[in-house]
Amino acid sequence: MSNVFRWRSNPTILARLVNADDIQTWKSKQVILKPNEACAFIIDGRIGDIVSEKIVRNVGGGLGRYLGEMLGATATDRRMLFAMTGPADISIPFASNLPNGSKVQGFANLRVQIRDDDIPKLLNMFANSAPLLDRERLIKVLQHELNTRVIAPALSQCQSGEDLRKPDFQEQFEMRAEVEMRSTLSTLGFTFLKAFVATNSTDSEKIAQLRSELSAATQTEGAHAEALMERIAIRESATLRRIECEVNVAKAQAAGKVSVELESELKELRKQEAQWEAELRRDQGRSELKMKEASHKTDQAMALFEQVQAKKRARIEQQHGHQNQRMDKQNDLQVKMMEMAAQSGALTPDVMQEFLKQQTAQKAVDGSGGDIPSTNQQSSASPVCPSCGNAVQAGWNACPNCGNSL
Repeated sequence: MSNVFRWRSNPTILARLVNADDIQTWKSKQVILKPNEACAFIIDGRIGDIVSEKIVRNVGGGLGRYLGEMLGATATDRRMLFAMTGPADISIPFASNLPNGSKVQGFANLRVQIRDDDIPKLLNMFANSAPLLDRERLIKVLQHELNTRVIAPALSQCQSGEDLRKPDFQEQFEMRAEVEMRSTLSTLGFTFLKAFVATNSTDSEKIAQLRSELSAATQTEGAHAEALMERIAIRESATLRRIECEVNVAKAQAAGKVSVELESELKELRKQEAQWEAELRRDQGRSELKMKEASHKTDQAMALFEQVQAKKRARIEQQHGHQNQRMDKQNDLQVKMMEMAAQSGALTPDVMQEFLKQQTAQKAVDGSGGDIPSTNQQSSASPVCPSCGNAVQAGWNACPNCGNSL
């Protein structure tokens, strides 16, 4: 819309006095007032209506107004005073010292507002200055008075930088600013709403901050050192444990090798012992076999000897039986011959003596078994066993010592 007049081109502008004669266009202008904007009309030196939240038409320019001015049908002086009616924050920088010599810098923030009824008071601001009021110009107007009457007395009651951070200091500053600046702001057309101060870090606070940072850095470095020492200790313990494990493993391997060697030696000993035991069993078996063979041969020899003895006893008994029978027959014969000789009267002493001699000779022959002389001749040269060399008797079929056949 080309016919709209914009009185505020910068957000920092708070108020502006506009002369309608300065708007020279062939098309009439209009202005749109927002809810936080207001306009006071000054016609021929008198303050007229104050409007807000509406569209004001024919604020300037246009052919009809030009003709009216030429004919004298319009006012001679027409001015419009625009203002922002919303709250505005004014930050005023300051620099001062505390009673202990510490330097303090910061900003004093004043929250002010232009109300509709106070808009005409802004003419006091534009009486000796340009018809434009922004935050920077308002700061220049209020800075000296604010530093002298509010900030310096408020800081004089603070003994250290810590007092600047207390809630009591903010409350005292706000009350002092309201008391000292209310009249000045009211004269300029502003209403005081609130005030507070924001200070930068003082030297003592910077020193305390530096000490805190150094302490934190020291503690951090200490924590890092402790963590590093813990890591080193953990690594050391892990290394020592690994070395101990390696030593234990080496010992176990050495012990295992020794055990393997001992086991191998034990196996060799057991093997040799088993071999010896087998040889001993073999020798025992051989000895038992020899003993069994010797015992068998002895038993066989004894059995043969018993057989020979039994046969000998049977032969002797048989010979004794023959001798007894022959002697009985001879005795009977001799008795009969004696009887016959006695009957015939031929039994003389010589016959009896001869008879006794023959009987004695016959008994001698019968007592020796009839073949004693030949046996005695053979006993003078006793035979021996050709295998073992022991003496044997005639008539044996086997040697009783070695069991070989004769």
